[in-house]
Amino acid sequence: MPAKQNLLKLPSVCRDSVFRISVLLMAITVNQFTQAQSIAEQQPVSDPVVDYMSAIDNVEAEYSAYSTELSDLYLGLGKSLYSRKEYENARRAFQRGMQIERVNYGLDSLTQAPYLMSIADTESYLGNWDESQKALENLYTINTKAYGTNDVRMLPVLDQLLDWYMNSYKERTPKGGYSNLVISERIAARMYDILQTDMPLDHPEAPDRYRRLGYLQYSIANHIKQHGEPSDSGVSISMAGSSGRPSDATTSHMHFRRGKLALEKVIESLVEQPDSTEVDQAMAIAELGDWYLVFGQKFSATQAYQLAFDVLETTENPEQARAELFSAPRMIEFSMNKVPEVALSDESSEPQLELTMMISTYGVPNQIEVTSSPQSLTEDQLGNLRKDMRSKRFRPKLVDGLAAEAPHSMLYEQPTPKG
Repeated sequence: MPAKQNLLKLPSVCRDSVFRISVLLMAITVNQFTQAQSIAEQQPVSDPVVDYMSAIDNVEAEYSAYSTELSDLYLGLGKSLYSRKEYENARRAFQRGMQIERVNYGLDSLTQAPYLMSIADTESYLGNWDESQKALENLYTINTKAYGTNDVRMLPVLDQLLDWYMNSYKERTPKGGYSNLVISERIAARMYDILQTDMPLDHPEAPDRYRRLGYLQYSIANHIKQHGEPSDSGVSISMAGSSGRPSDATTSHMHFRRGKLALEKVIESLVEQPDSTEVDQAMAIAELGDWYLVFGQKFSATQAYQLAFDVLETTENPEQARAELFSAPRMIEFSMNKVPEVALSDESSEPQLELTMMISTYGVPNQIEVTSSPQSLTEDQLGNLRKDMRSKRFRPKLVDGLAAEAPHSMLYEQPTPKG
């Protein structure tokens, strides 16, 4: 007979006893858990900096001041100090860890890489941009000694360098930002050479790598458009095969041409990809059309859009594919950290302005109106908003492959302009 049925046949007094015992055991368990939790809450919070310093002292006392275990401890100590914004102390910890790596593994050891990147970050927060650049040059140099300048294994470190200079671009003055872009272009030139010689077009990484190099050219051209090109950037970086600062012939047209070549490589590589679809190829061709449009090459943009429209003819459902890609305008963005335009249905934790506008056949926004705002806007604020929006370009709606004027609604992602 099941245990439950046996229990039900017990006299009521026995059942009450069993119940009281169960309740008592549960109360004891809860009380023990509460006491354990209370004891844990009373324990002092561990300080990672103190913990790392204590561990370093112990290792030095037991082994030596250059024990291999110490380098990782100094890296952890430096990161803890960095998180506290104690940049001077963090830098010393990173330098000490790197010194230990060099003593144990040699002056050109690749194990220095995380220390050099951390030193570059720390120096930038201290405003020592030249020192950051020296650390990154060192990182590049030790990798070239290990692999050579044109080896495909150089791509990961070049990625790191490019990310660093582009991510820190916004933290600098226009002149300093231009220096970052000059170095970034030299890094990109080295990457392009490696892609051309050591990475076939059917490699899975090829499309995104070429696309990123194209976007970089837009960043440079856009900076020159906004701030001009300084006569003396004061930039030098020792990369084999690179020249000094760009010549006076460096113009937005040059960057347009370089970006166009990179985006054409994206299309070529997608054609070679075994799992590429007509939609992938059409999107890449349309992006080349966007490139033409942003740089004022309207006839070439029209041809590219028409080709992208035609490529979808062989898809399983061409009309649906065309509608999904081209039935509404899209903001054109060539950002190194690309964030898609926010749709009206998307939720946002920040207050947003809801805008409506008409997009012309050349991708220019007109009749810009604010239909919903978390606060009232002054005339100056509204004027600044419209000025900012008119500086943007949109891929126009396509009808039978041809650009057509169309209404567009979007959320304004940038902060509300100040008057």
